[in-house]
Amino acid sequence: MVFLTGCGLFGGGEPPKTPYEPKKLEAQARGITVAKSTPYNCKILGEVEGKDNVGDRSGATRELLREGAINDLRNEASYVAGEGKRAMIAITKEEVKCIATIGKARQNVDCTNGLPNGATNGVLVSQRIHAQVFDCGEK
Repeated sequence: MVFLTGCGLFGGGEPPKTPYEPKKLEAQARGITVAKSTPYNCKILGEVEGKDNVGDRSGATRELLREGAINDLRNEASYVAGEGKRAMIAITKEEVKCIATIGKARQNVDCTNGLPNGATNGVLVSQRIHAQVFDCGEK
């Protein structure tokens, strides 16, 4: 007779988490470019925010989280710019949130520039990016 204990064959333990994937870039946003500074000869249309959250998924990195937030930012900018426009965005602010241990408590912290002093065991939660949207003429 064979006894199996602690092998997880009968649904014990937590199910594996879904791997994190960045938000997808929508087709209409593919022409939106990201400028390093305010573009010349373009008209400002407004501001947009892009965000992505890790949720209950595993394997998120700062790079993938930023990619998802920029994709969301470009998606939002495409709605502001409309069709047939050469649109650009200029990033004005980025913010990364983590959950970290400070003292004996787990807290939400701003980890845009890394974990704050005294914080340990940081886990990525979300990223937000703000940008101005510019109309740079017809395509």
